[in-house]
Amino acid sequence: MAFSILNSNGRSLADLTCQFNVSRNTIIRDTKLLRTQLAAYQLKVANTESGKIITGSPVAIRKWVYDHANQLKPLISRIDDSFVKSTVISKQIKLFERITGKYLTDDASTMIQLFLRWYLNNIQNVANQLTTSAVAPKDLTLDHIWAKSFLNDFHISNSSEADYLVKLINSSQFSHVNWNDELIQKLKPFAVRMISNFNHLSGAHVSIKSISDSLTVHLLSTYYRAHYNMPFEYPDLKDIQQRYHHTFEITRKVVVPFEKYIHQPLSDDEIALIAIYFGGAIREQKTSPSTQNEVLVVCSSGIGTSRLLLQQLESRYRGIHFSSPMNVLQYENSDLDNVQLVISTIKLQARRDIPITTVSAFPSSLEWKIIDNAIIKAGLATSDTLKIFNVDTLLDIVSNYAMIRNPMGLKLALNDYLNQLTQEPLLANSQENLSELIKLLPSEHVGFLTHQKSWKQAVRASLSPLLEDYSIEKNYVDQIINLTETNGPYMVIGSGVMLAHAAPRDGVNSLGATFFLLDHPLPVINDQKMVRLIIGLAPIDYEKHLSFISDLMKQLQQKDWLTNLYKLNSKNDLFKYLYKNI
Repeated sequence: MAFSILNSNGRSLADLTCQFNVSRNTIIRDTKLLRTQLAAYQLKVANTESGKIITGSPVAIRKWVYDHANQLKPLISRIDDSFVKSTVISKQIKLFERITGKYLTDDASTMIQLFLRWYLNNIQNVANQLTTSAVAPKDLTLDHIWAKSFLNDFHISNSSEADYLVKLINSSQFSHVNWNDELIQKLKPFAVRMISNFNHLSGAHVSIKSISDSLTVHLLSTYYRAHYNMPFEYPDLKDIQQRYHHTFEITRKVVVPFEKYIHQPLSDDEIALIAIYFGGAIREQKTSPSTQNEVLVVCSSGIGTSRLLLQQLESRYRGIHFSSPMNVLQYENSDLDNVQLVISTIKLQARRDIPITTVSAFPSSLEWKIIDNAIIKAGLATSDTLKIFNVDTLLDIVSNYAMIRNPMGLKLALNDYLNQLTQEPLLANSQENLSELIKLLPSEHVGFLTHQKSWKQAVRASLSPLLEDYSIEKNYVDQIINLTETNGPYMVIGSGVMLAHAAPRDGVNSLGATFFLLDHPLPVINDQKMVRLIIGLAPIDYEKHLSFISDLMKQLQQKDWLTNLYKLNSKNDLFKYLYKNI
């Protein structure tokens, strides 16, 4: 209806009723809806003696048509072909590409040609043309020379319209460009820097060599849209911001140097485009298909808390396949094929209706029941099969018939035995690994913290030895605090223990750990959890800290280990206790 009104000198209610074969009330109702939709473009439906017309600036009207060109295709195709032939427009677009070296994507080319068919007919009416501007130096570019020649073929001599045509095409997406172009040479370093910064902040391994050219081409269109004030509007922006929140926020940070170059911030719509671009690059890296009925394990960094959780899950549910821990970015950009359940230490945005179970890294008995129910509900097991090869179940059975003097020792022995049966060993804990673990906790990395006023202060104090020996950078500590504020106290893994860690990319120079007891418990994030012990971990990669995680888990599983630990009151006793029990 809007298109019908736009392409007339006025449409009466009778005209519209007849044209669309609907009732008068339907036209009145739809007109109200139309007023609301057009208001977003600063356009209005006005009543005149000749009927309804749409008023507003020519540029606003053109933007409305361009944004809805795909929906309007059947109507645009009915425009009289005698004046504007589709073949002529197609040849002109190809001429533009040949003389400028900028080649449109197939979708962009189709959209431009469709729009130009309406546009050229529209501006035959001089009243619909833009006000002619004075000649400027930019009119001498190849782009403007082509635009003027194109319009002259349709007997239109208007420098403002030529300028509009250049802006319109340059704001579209290109597939290839002229690499000798001066602007392209300036943009490529920004693309390389963006990819490098994205990898650093996200922990991804997007190949600079493989995508820097295509990202540069994308930035060219982004540059023109910003330069010409031709904003791009992403129709599903809110969905992208929610589904790919982590990817989106990292992208927002990596585009800052580019924003400084163009002297203006990018809109969320533009950032969403680039975020999807990075997400696509991450998805293309996946080479191995998901295992059928896979369970994803996710945390903020893919290490630390998720490793603790993964080890326990693999021990408890031996017939179920769990993925290696994913970080949030990997989760957002995974295709999730064959995934039945997601278990996470932090809150995640649901995807594809796959259930998410959020638990602590060291689940309580209640949380284990929640996980059991989630696994059963996902169809991965039944209540009966969950009991098979479950060490805790075996211990319960044995305890009904015999006294167990060393429950933890028996549990570890049963674990080792079941590992041999299934040939799926848990994280290795050989003597070599054990000696390496001890090296992570020299005496200066172990101690007590007194008079700490907040959990933030305590985290900074507990990690200070790693700063002093240059194992980590200051921003690593800042990132731990930021992750806790963003995702909640998921690093507090239970019983007052906080495993303070971030990803290697956040400022780790060498593998290290610290172990500090607080003289009194401190609340973390609005009293949600209390912390009494802070274990600082600086992983240099995603593997070398695993023995530390494995041994930590074994100690935490011992019923009296933490109870006795919290009774200590001297560094010497603490140090001896650790070496005796590790």
